[in-house]
Amino acid sequence: MPKLDASSVPTTEIDILEASFEKLPAGALRSTLETLSHALRGGRDAFVVTEDGTFTPSEAAKVLGMSRTHLYKILDSGALPHHVVGARDRRIAATDLVAYRTRMHEAQKRMAEAAARTDDLDDLVLDEFD
Repeated sequence: MPKLDASSVPTTEIDILEASFEKLPAGALRSTLETLSHALRGGRDAFVVTEDGTFTPSEAAKVLGMSRTHLYKILDSGALPHHVVGARDRRIAATDLVAYRTRMHEAQKRMAEAAARTDDLDDLVLDEFD
């Protein structure tokens, strides 16, 4: 999985990338290139992956923002599909990683909304005692 290290990309190349995508009509390609340029300019590394690409556990953990140890627990639980390469190396399909990340973000959103509703109920109860 090719990783684009932000520190290795000169600012002049990011400037050229931005000048290029600004010439494109609005759409998925322009949006993708714009996201890439903002990430690089902000000093964030980027992974370049095709739909049939795979991630190593280290790469997947970085994408998910968790430790590799925690990712192995998720893989062992079956919550994130993977396949074994060679004797014991694991690979995670890009489509599976994106789907898992989406489910993870949706679950976090639901939990935040539930917590907000609980806070609203607490406020209503406290208002009743005033």
